[in-house]
Amino acid sequence: MLKSSLLVLFTLNLLIKDMKILGVLLFVGVLLNIFLNKELLKHLKKLKFLLFIYLTTFLAQIYYNQEGEVFFKVYNIYVTKGGVLNFASSFLRIINLILLSWLVNAKKILPKSLSSYQQIIEDVIELIPEVFKIFKSKRKIKWFFRYILSQIKIKN
Repeated sequence: MLKSSLLVLFTLNLLIKDMKILGVLLFVGVLLNIFLNKELLKHLKKLKFLLFIYLTTFLAQIYYNQEGEVFFKVYNIYVTKGGVLNFASSFLRIINLILLSWLVNAKKILPKSLSSYQQIIEDVIELIPEVFKIFKSKRKIKWFFRYILSQIKIKN
C-alpha cells in the first residue's frame, strides 16, 4: 500500500501545477515522514546546506522572469508574480521529491542494487559545504571531483 501511495504522490508532484495541491502534497509528505521515518532529524540537518542553492535558484528565477505583475523593484530588478510563482512551484516540487526519497530510503523500498546509488547521492549532498570551501580556495575543478570521489571511497 505504501509503495502505491508513494508512486501516486510522485506522479502528482510531477504533473500538477496548482500551488494549493503542491502544498497539500508537501503536507502529506511531511506527515508521512514524521510517522514513518525515524531518521528525519538527521535528514533535516543535511537539508540546511541546500538552502544556499535554493536561494540562488530563487534569485536566478526572479532575474530571468521580469514579465508580469510587479510586486516591487530592487535597483533594476523587478520582483514579479510570475518569478515568485515559478520559484515556489520548483521549490515545492524539489522538497516533495526529497521527502519522498527519504521515505523510500527509510522503508527500504528500492532493490538492493539501487540503494547503493542512493547512499552515494546522500554522501555527495553531505559534501556540498566542503566543496564550497574548496571553491573559496580557488582551486581547479579537478580538485572538486577528486575530493568528492575520495570521500565517497572512504565512506564506502
